[in-house]
Amino acid sequence: MEPIYQPEPDALLAEAALAPPAVLPTFRQRLRDWAGILSAYFTAQTVTQLVGLGAGLILVRFMPVGEFALYTLASSVVTFFIFLSDLGSTSSLLYFFHRTTSDGSDFHPYLKAVLSLRRGAFLLGCLAVLLIFPRTALAKGFRPADVVLAACGILLAVWFQIASSVRVLALRLAGRYGRSYRAEIAGSGVRLAFAVLMVATALLRAWIGILSTAIGTAIIARLAAPDKEPPARPGEDAGYYRRQVLRYILPSLPSALYFSIQGPLVVWLSATFGATRNIAEVGALGRLGLIVGLCSGLTGIVFLPRMVRIVDERLYRKRYLQFGGMLLAIALTMLAAARLVPGAFLLILGRQYAGLQHELLLVIAGAGLTLLGGYTVTVNLARSWNRWEFLAVLIVMATQILLVLILPLATTAGVLRFNVISASVGLACQLIIAAIGFSRPRLVQWMK
Repeated sequence: MEPIYQPEPDALLAEAALAPPAVLPTFRQRLRDWAGILSAYFTAQTVTQLVGLGAGLILVRFMPVGEFALYTLASSVVTFFIFLSDLGSTSSLLYFFHRTTSDGSDFHPYLKAVLSLRRGAFLLGCLAVLLIFPRTALAKGFRPADVVLAACGILLAVWFQIASSVRVLALRLAGRYGRSYRAEIAGSGVRLAFAVLMVATALLRAWIGILSTAIGTAIIARLAAPDKEPPARPGEDAGYYRRQVLRYILPSLPSALYFSIQGPLVVWLSATFGATRNIAEVGALGRLGLIVGLCSGLTGIVFLPRMVRIVDERLYRKRYLQFGGMLLAIALTMLAAARLVPGAFLLILGRQYAGLQHELLLVIAGAGLTLLGGYTVTVNLARSWNRWEFLAVLIVMATQILLVLILPLATTAGVLRFNVISASVGLACQLIIAAIGFSRPRLVQWMK
């Protein structure tokens, strides 16, 4: 029986393992290969992200501040619930793919195990979402009917995201980037169509915006679905593979639980300490932070699926530094642009959010740090360098407790400053772990 997943060899794979030294690609060949890889990524992902960003900015410009505040709050719960249902299990597929590629074993059971675990976590988390979100939203004066409908949209969006994220990653590990790109473009296009329709019909309601997110994600899940599910092998122990995934994520589980709140934390702080307008401002500026996020997909879509195929440690370290340097250059370029022409950025949001130049810089700086931190932590997890994750969580947690005590969180700038400092500390912890991983991996490695 042939393997279910057969990644297409690319220049890095050939360079790492398959090609003999005499026929290694030249620098010019590697440059040409990577020009093709990055052009394909930026063409597809730029379209996907710009379409998605456009849908969000349409809502920022035309949705009333109160409705957009509810939409922002609901979107933050979607982000939180996605992290909570994952807890690093999807990232574990990078590790298990690398391991099964090395030893020739079957990868597909791990894929099914992650889907099973995430769906189980979703069912456990539904009750918490249905209890906490309505209570928080009603306390801010939002209409009960809108809150209930938004809660239903949250559950649908997360349910479909579970399947879409795992299936898209499986396509990319199999080298089927074109199909994964088309699925994501279609999903973003559906969201944009809904946003335009909402403006055209004047139905600028928060719950419709959340429902459009759910429908767009469902489209991605459907288009990325495998043509045919491979049957289970006789005697296959599904519980064994679930236990393997759980064992992988066990040391990083406390950090995954803690970091699941980091994405929406600034919104929740605004909802706790600030007014409804603060929530809307944080949400609107966050849309501009997504401009940096256009490049966040490079880690999971382009870099990691290729890095996990590299078996030579020297080459792996070289690629790690090259890819990290590329992301750093992107973050610094965007920060410089926001500093030089802040008006061009704020013009996108409309007159309701003019005059937020300082807050804009904080948002872009925080997005850049998050971009680098996401890359570093994903590499650490892919290599199972997660033995010290709990310590890293304690350091970030202590920092944030101190920040809550000393920063003016009733202001938008105070909340965004909280995010910048937290992201800086988190990135520093992950870089230390990575440095030890490359020099003395046994000190930080959990599974071999």
